[in-house]
Amino acid sequence: MSVHARRDPGGEVPRSASGLERQTWDRVVRSEELTVYLAEADGDPVGTATMMVMPNVTYACAPTAFVEAVVVAAEHRRQGIAGAMLRQLLADARSAGCNKVQLLSHKRHASDGAHRLYSSLGFEPEVEGFRLYLQQAPASAQGARADG
Repeated sequence: MSVHARRDPGGEVPRSASGLERQTWDRVVRSEELTVYLAEADGDPVGTATMMVMPNVTYACAPTAFVEAVVVAAEHRRQGIAGAMLRQLLADARSAGCNKVQLLSHKRHASDGAHRLYSSLGFEPEVEGFRLYLQQAPASAQGARADG
C-alpha cells in the first residue's frame, strides 16, 4: 500500500493498513487466480502490478489475464521497474495458457510514458474501454467526466 500512496510525487507512506485494507489483502492472498507482483529497491516496496487469470469458454477455453494496479512510486520511475514486472507477468500469463492479456490504462497516461511502455511490450490499443464507478470515483475520473 505504501507504493500506491507514493504513486504521485509527494505522496506519503501511510502509518499502517486499515482494518478494511487488511481484510482485502487477506482476500487477495487467498485468491488462487490473482497474483500480486512486487518490485523492491533496497528492501523497500517501489512497484506493484496485479494479474487475475479468468477461465474463459471462448478461444478454445484458454483463460484471459487481466492486469490492474500497475504502479511505481514516483521517485523510482523511468528505471525499468514497471517493464520488469510486466515482462514477468506476461511470462506467467503464457505459462498459464492465457490466450490474451487485457490491460486498461487511463487516457491521461498517454503523455507520461505508460502507453509507450505498454506498446513496447506488445500491447495494442485496439478497443474502446468503459468504466462505471459504483462507489467513489477518483478525482481523475471526475475531471474526465467534466471534459467529456
